Amino acid sequence: MRIISLLLAAALSIGINVAALAAGPDENSGAVVGTVTVSGHPASDVVVSLEGIPPSSQKIPHPAADQQQVTMAQRDLKFFPSVLPVMVGTTVEFPNDDHVWHNIYSDTTVKKFDLGLYGPGKSKTVTFDTPGVVRILCNVHPTMVAYIVVEDHPNFASPDARGNYRFEGIPLGSYHVQVWHPSLGVKTESFRLERAGEVERIDVNL
Repeated sequence: MRIISLLLAAALSIGINVAALAAGPDENSGAVVGTVTVSGHPASDVVVSLEGIPPSSQKIPHPAADQQQVTMAQRDLKFFPSVLPVMVGTTVEFPNDDHVWHNIYSDTTVKKFDLGLYGPGKSKTVTFDTPGVVRILCNVHPTMVAYIVVEDHPNFASPDARGNYRFEGIPLGSYHVQVWHPSLGVKTESFRLERAGEVERIDVNL
C-alpha cells in the first residue's frame, strides 16, 4: 500500500526511529514512512535502509551513527536485540547478563572473531569495520543466533514494536526503501519525492 499525503507528517509524529538526512521539509525535502510486517504481523527484527541519498546530502546522520559503542546483550540464552544495525566503525559490546557462561563468536567472512568463554557479569567488545551482515553465535549454546548489519551510510533504522519506521529530511528525488530480514532476505520498494513537505507511505509485507 502506497499513499502520498501531506497530512501524514502530523499523524505519524510518534516515537519511532528517524533518520534525519538533510534539511527540514521547508528546504525542498520530504519524508517516507511505513510499517514492516511479516505475514501480516508487525516486524521489528529487520533493518530498513534508505538507498540512493547522495553523500553530499547526508548532513545530519542517523542517531545510531553518533553511538561509537552499542550493545548486544546475552540474556535467557538469547541475544538482545537479535538484529542490530550499526555504522561502519562502531564498537559493539557483548555483556553477559545471563546466569551461565557464553562464548560469542562469528565465522562470517565480513567479520571473524571469537571472544572466548566468559561468565555472568563480564563483557567483551568487537569493532565492526566492514559493511555487510555478520551472524553472531555462541559455541556453548547453538540455539543462540543474532545478526549485526554493518552499514556504510547513516540512513537506516530498526522499526519499533509495531513495525513502524520513518525517514525525514529527504532531498527531493528518486530513492529506494530496502528491508532486510535474517531469513526472508531483502525486499526493495522505489519511490519519488517531487514536492517540499511531501510524505510517501510505503508499507512492506514480507
